[in-house]
Amino acid sequence: MNCFASVWRKECVAHGALVPMETVTEYADRKTELEGKIGSLETERNSLLGDIVTLKERISTLELEKAVNMLEGEVQALRTEKAVLEEKAAKFSEETFEVESQGSEGLQV
Repeated sequence: MNCFASVWRKECVAHGALVPMETVTEYADRKTELEGKIGSLETERNSLLGDIVTLKERISTLELEKAVNMLEGEVQALRTEKAVLEEKAAKFSEETFEVESQGSEGLQV
């Protein structure tokens, strides 16, 4: 584009046609506006991408914490069940020992 400006003639020669300077200024203003919008959108995109990475990590961590809590509850329930069964087994062992002792005492008399 070959532009020239004078006080009495505000026109620009573009591809062999005369274009008013106001139109050229409008294009320049629009270009500046679009470049600003591109910059804003790129900044927002980068921010959103960063937020998405952070949220994915947070969700992953929360899922792991949930799994840990579930397993801890299950392990605690199994520990309790084991302790109850060990107690029961110990009582049966004591009762069996007492029965056997009483039975052998009766035979010796």
